[in-house]
Amino acid sequence: MPNSERSSGRRFDHDYGVTTHAVLFLTDLEPEAVGDAGAHATHYEAVPVAEFRALLAHVPSELVARATFVDIGAGMGRAMLLASTYPFRQVCGIEVSPSLYEIAKENLANARVPKRRCKDLRLTRDDARIWHYPPGDLVVFLFNPFDAEALRPTLASILGRREPGVTWIVYHTPVERAEIERIDGVEIVAEERFGVVYALPKTSRSFCE
Repeated sequence: MPNSERSSGRRFDHDYGVTTHAVLFLTDLEPEAVGDAGAHATHYEAVPVAEFRALLAHVPSELVARATFVDIGAGMGRAMLLASTYPFRQVCGIEVSPSLYEIAKENLANARVPKRRCKDLRLTRDDARIWHYPPGDLVVFLFNPFDAEALRPTLASILGRREPGVTWIVYHTPVERAEIERIDGVEIVAEERFGVVYALPKTSRSFCE
């Protein structure tokens, strides 16, 4: 990680009064608790603040105002805290690791968030592959949380949710982007050197059947 990103991460933690700056592997935490999800997970690393904001800048403000933000692999909660500075209808986070979940819960409870615009933050400890994603419009954030084998059923759960609305995916470090781009009707809205923003169709028979 470049020195500028490290210093930015430490500054975020200092300004918000939280602990999010770390690099951890789920298999080093509690392999029994995460089950087979640990075999598909990459590692925990907090998203660089400037890069998160650069990707979110491609999401239309009218969509933000009516959408739920979902952070898949919420880690210690940095992306959720950043998302709360946008006027999302709700901000949700999914984290499979009990240890990271507890840290994120504490961070969300105690953070000093300047210019908070969304106060409805909900964190759950669950498996993103089978979680019941909320109906309506979603902006889903991925910071390379897992491999293609886990991403595939996760996308199916997102697209197959009850009363789906507009679905955008903000994908930082898009190692498994081919899984998204094979969805019929997917649109690449924007591409940065560190991530891609997608607009998904409302349904996809290849994933939902």
